[in-house]
Amino acid sequence: MATTKKTTAGKKTATTVAKKAAKSVASKVAEAAVTAVAAKAVKGTTTKTVKKTTAKKKHAYIFFNCNDDKDAVSMNPRYNNEVFADSAAGRKALLQRIKDEVNAGRVNVSDKKAVEEDILQGNPTDASEKLQYGDIERMIFLG
Repeated sequence: MATTKKTTAGKKTATTVAKKAAKSVASKVAEAAVTAVAAKAVKGTTTKTVKKTTAKKKHAYIFFNCNDDKDAVSMNPRYNNEVFADSAAGRKALLQRIKDEVNAGRVNVSDKKAVEEDILQGNPTDASEKLQYGDIERMIFLG
């Protein structure tokens, strides 16, 4: 008589899922950065001289929809999977994304002018304090 053993998969907590999703997005972004650096390296090796470069910190920003408390568990990188570069075009795109979320009614803004100034001219993460149901996180890349 043969018996089979049944196993049941336990439920994953929301925190575990959020951490795995964040790692997934971060690994994809890092993989893209490595690919870009490798492409530059291949391009640079076609000449006979090799230049040494120092690693510089590059910043990128991610906008997250979240709850009012801005808990990490409520930030879903699989839903908010856009990364905005720390450049004039990236900051404008980040501001446009926030405007779209406000127009859709998913995010509330306490001071629109201050949010625009923080994103376009200052530190975009400072705009998070003026957002309800939204958060801006900064990521640092070495490259």
